[in-house]
Amino acid sequence: MLLDNFYTILSSEQPDETSGTVLLELNPDHAIYQGHFPAHPVVPGVCLLQLIKESVENIRHQKMQYTQISSCKFLSAINPTDTPRISLTWSVKETEDHNLQLQAEGIAKDEPFIKLKAVLTPQL
Repeated sequence: MLLDNFYTILSSEQPDETSGTVLLELNPDHAIYQGHFPAHPVVPGVCLLQLIKESVENIRHQKMQYTQISSCKFLSAINPTDTPRISLTWSVKETEDHNLQLQAEGIAKDEPFIKLKAVLTPQL
């Protein structure tokens, strides 16, 4: 879990358990940026995927895992020093087999930086 070390939740809106918007503040001093990349830090794509998953888990109060990523587009890089605040918006639909079809988008400075379509499976 990256919460409270890699990022902090500034605000969260969830009209129901099927959608949500979360405003996050990234920690530009996190150790991960020493290797990714020291002079020009960039949030790793895998961390963005984890942020989205944790946002869904937080609202649903349930641990999840990715079981399929059908589409993931990284539209721009996020430098945590230049852009410490990002917003994640997501929606889910439950399938017959109790998986969640996820659609998510990340926004920074009014521009999308990630678009994701995936399947999350609840962990028991």
